[in-house]
Amino acid sequence: MEQKLLKRGILLNEDGTLTEAGYAFSRVKSYNRKNIKRHNRIKRKEWNYFAFLNKENGVAITVSNLTYAALLSFTYFDFEKNLYLTKTITKFFPKQNKYKIEPNSYDTYIKTKKALFHVSTINDETTIYVDIQNFADKKPLIMNIGVRKTSDKSIVTAIPFAKKGNFYYNEKVNLLKAEGNIQIGNKSKPIKESYGVLDWGRGVWPYRTTWYWSSCNIKDENNNLIGFNLGYGLGDNSNGTENALFVNNEVFKLNDVKFLFAKNLKGNIDYSKDVELLSESGDIKLKFEPSFDRHDHINAGIIESNQNQLFGYFTGTIVANNHEYKFDHVIGFLEKVINKY
Repeated sequence: MEQKLLKRGILLNEDGTLTEAGYAFSRVKSYNRKNIKRHNRIKRKEWNYFAFLNKENGVAITVSNLTYAALLSFTYFDFEKNLYLTKTITKFFPKQNKYKIEPNSYDTYIKTKKALFHVSTINDETTIYVDIQNFADKKPLIMNIGVRKTSDKSIVTAIPFAKKGNFYYNEKVNLLKAEGNIQIGNKSKPIKESYGVLDWGRGVWPYRTTWYWSSCNIKDENNNLIGFNLGYGLGDNSNGTENALFVNNEVFKLNDVKFLFAKNLKGNIDYSKDVELLSESGDIKLKFEPSFDRHDHINAGIIESNQNQLFGYFTGTIVANNHEYKFDHVIGFLEKVINKY
């Protein structure tokens, strides 16, 4: 597949279509949301998703504005017990100035009667503060973590859909380092040295979509930071995919990938079984062993989201830059998400 490197400039033409489709290793396109045509603005989707993991625990934070609904979500993972605690707050037809997401920034400040989600960045140092009054078993939660970029590289895609004015602009920032603390009730849970990803997304999509995504970010035994981003499913990827391998401050572009799920006797995916991640070229040969499934099915009339986000361990190899990189039972996640919104 021939892929196209994006040039610097604005994202959208005056008619709301992409100025060009492709990929980049930084956010070279400015998201000029004002050029989204009026009839498409109700379908505008903007979100920031962070996930940080270590061998003991982890967190995931979502701040999203789907124009006619806003979703705030926080999840705490305990990998020693293979369990998670999560809270999702949904607001239909939100006031846009209250649930505001900056168009070209990671920063957010959203305060409701139930929670506060605050993300603030100064000189590549990000602080994420979450305060939820009623988290798990009616106990309050406070999280305060510091996040630092370890690389100035990311993987960015600008992807069109068949329908005019529909697009997906996305940046995955891998190898983020996080440390901090979580207080749930009267119990303190430190978030020790953890590595993770930011999924920054903006777009106008069709009503029905399905995507596949996996991410892994670790420090190996030689103190090298290694991670990957693999995914597909949304829009026309002929000019660029989001598949990339990160090694310290280098990034290597990968091409295609497919997730091969095991199925049960009824022909449905068995999310408790291993998943193979393979490319046609043979540069990606990974097996994912799930520990548990963060299954979340929201069905609220016009909005339905059915996600299976599996957390577990990757084993296998990725070949890039004429070198084989090995992964030996390293933590990460993999998901399949079906949305109607």
